[in-house]
Amino acid sequence: MAKRRGTAKAAALLIIFCELAALLTAGEAGAAETLRLKITAGGRELAAVLEDNAASRAFAAMLPLTLPMENLYGREMCHRFGAGALPDGETRSDGYEVGDIAYWPPRGSLVILYAQNGERFERVHLGHIDGGAEIFRSMGDADVTFELLQ
Repeated sequence: MAKRRGTAKAAALLIIFCELAALLTAGEAGAAETLRLKITAGGRELAAVLEDNAASRAFAAMLPLTLPMENLYGREMCHRFGAGALPDGETRSDGYEVGDIAYWPPRGSLVILYAQNGERFERVHLGHIDGGAEIFRSMGDADVTFELLQ
C-alpha cells in the first residue's frame, strides 16, 4: 500500500511539473515575438527584423504599406510622415549601421540607411535589414513596400 502511495505521489508531481513547463513555455513564446519584414523596392526583395519597441510596433500596425521614398545624401532612403507619426520615447544618437531602419522624430521620417558616412544623429532604431541594403545606392527615388512576414 505504501508503495502505491509513493507511485501516486510521483505521478502527481510529474503531472504538475509537466503543466508548469507548458505554462512557462507558452509565456516565453508570447513574451517577445520577433517581427520580420519583407521590403520590396525596384523589383528586389529584402528581409528585415524589427526591434521590440513602441515605435516599431506602431510602424508594424500600419503595414502593409507602400511609400514614396527619396534617395537623400547618398546614404539613405527617406519618407516623411510628419512629426509625431511614431512614438519617439526611445531615441539614441550613437552611430548607425548600414541596413538600419530608423525613425527621425523632428520630421517624422522613416529612413533606410544604405551607406555609412560616420554621422551620428538622434533617431529611434526600428530594425535592421539582413543584407542587400546597397541596392538603394543606384536606385534614386522609389516606391518601397513594407510587409510583415508570417
